[in-house]
Amino acid sequence: MSAEKQAAATNSYQVITLTSGKGGVGKSTLCVGLGLGDALRGKRVLLIEFDAGLRGLDLMLGISDRVVYDLGDLLEGRCTISKAIAESPLNENLNAIVAPVSLEAPMDLADIRLLVEGLRPHFDRLILDMPAGLGFSVKATAATADLALIVTTPDRICVRDGGQMARALQKNGFESHRLLINRVDERMIRRDSITDLDAVIDGVGSQLIGVMPDDPDIQLKLTRGIALRESHRVTRICRALSQRLDGIYVPLIFS
Repeated sequence: MSAEKQAAATNSYQVITLTSGKGGVGKSTLCVGLGLGDALRGKRVLLIEFDAGLRGLDLMLGISDRVVYDLGDLLEGRCTISKAIAESPLNENLNAIVAPVSLEAPMDLADIRLLVEGLRPHFDRLILDMPAGLGFSVKATAATADLALIVTTPDRICVRDGGQMARALQKNGFESHRLLINRVDERMIRRDSITDLDAVIDGVGSQLIGVMPDDPDIQLKLTRGIALRESHRVTRICRALSQRLDGIYVPLIFS
């Protein structure tokens, strides 16, 4: 076993939720990016989308024509787990259960916990795309996850809401969270404006694990189900983030 795989086996977070206090910070896009980073390292990955009525992962993963059953069908007993999982053409290791277009009843936390625990033996990483806000996302994270990634942008409102998410998780007895800053301006990176990033970290109150640049290729390609090249900087950042989540030391890269 390689040194990387040994480290991953002992330190890996298997179930990760992406959360935010405010909507529109790019959680779903980051779910796809992180999933690709994991898949390119040979991990078998499953993304689960929980934002009922606001499905988007099917388009990003290129599986809209493959989806027959969704999370609502699965939770309401209309299909088996295997029928709800769709494999993405972006990578053979990347799979998803997409959000329901509508849901007749609220999602039951006990059912979600059973689903996640049942899936653990079959995937190296489960990435749960949570809806924005401090209600369901906090409770579902506390019930299922090994780690929460709090996603924010450098915007002051997003930073404040990210801090509220961190405090809400802690009030629910969940201390395992990290900060992922999205849509960081290229000029901030070029001038090495660590002070600005420190303000975001201090405002949220969570340890930084990754920084994603504001890159138009993410919108132009990932949101249309087109894979980024392995050499693309966003792909390299996501791959490095995957390693960091496995306890493997790699420098925090921005480009």
